[in-house]
Amino acid sequence: MMMKASALRLYAYFLVTSLLSIVVETAPSPNVTQVSTDLLDANHRDPDILHFLDIVDPYGHISVRDPDNSSQFIMTFSIAPASATSQALVTYDISNATALHLTFNESVTGANIPPSFNERFIHSQIYASQPNVTSVIHSHTLEVIPFGAVGVGLRAQIGAAGSLGALTNGTPIFDFSSAVPEDSDQLHDLLIKNTELGDALAATFEDGSDVVLMKGHGMALRASSIRQATYRAFYTKQSATVQMQAMLLGGGSASQVGLTVNQAMDAGATNEGQGILDRGWNLWVQQVDQNSLYVNDLRG
Repeated sequence: MMMKASALRLYAYFLVTSLLSIVVETAPSPNVTQVSTDLLDANHRDPDILHFLDIVDPYGHISVRDPDNSSQFIMTFSIAPASATSQALVTYDISNATALHLTFNESVTGANIPPSFNERFIHSQIYASQPNVTSVIHSHTLEVIPFGAVGVGLRAQIGAAGSLGALTNGTPIFDFSSAVPEDSDQLHDLLIKNTELGDALAATFEDGSDVVLMKGHGMALRASSIRQATYRAFYTKQSATVQMQAMLLGGGSASQVGLTVNQAMDAGATNEGQGILDRGWNLWVQQVDQNSLYVNDLRG
């Protein structure tokens, strides 16, 4: 009996050791954990940063390129952002926006992954065509929608919005009708639901601006980090409000109000330094943490 008990204890020891080894081997890296922590901080709704700052409604989304594999990106599956935890994060293939596995549980794959956002192709195709982009936001920010509706691009009105640029015609505008003509049999629902539409949107970006307006829909923006993307989204909203007011006050056409090209470029570079980005981010995290509904299980 003693030999049998010893053998059982030895077997249990090796079983537990093996299981721990598997967990260690499949656990996300510190790099992935860090960007995922920021992603959850940015992505929650109601008490979240993007919603708290009035940038996204329940249907906007933010993603990040996998820091350990540039051919993949991380975003939640289609879930109310307030409910998102680390177990809602999905790793996607950039080449076709296919959901590969849950980021923090690689054993969940294929049909076992909950349904994804229809417009994940916005993210995949921007990453595919722009290797330097690390984070993407798609939002339906009300302050920017009127500009796309009338074909007026945004121009940086304040230094913090330098990433908007000062192109003569303002930020480029993606018109769904240019990709799906009115006489097409395809759905005309404005949603970017396949790689072809994602490619068309991604190709709309121009040097000199990191934002594309989407007529009747909202905007898409690119950045080199989640914190920079969040900062840019917030100050795009702020700058759009200033531009609307300036034009209503008689400032002239869109090309006559706002910063010069040099001012936008230099102000953007200065105001998006890491220290300044962190200052805003840390304040926003503290503000949303005051809401008891908000829990980021990667941060506690």
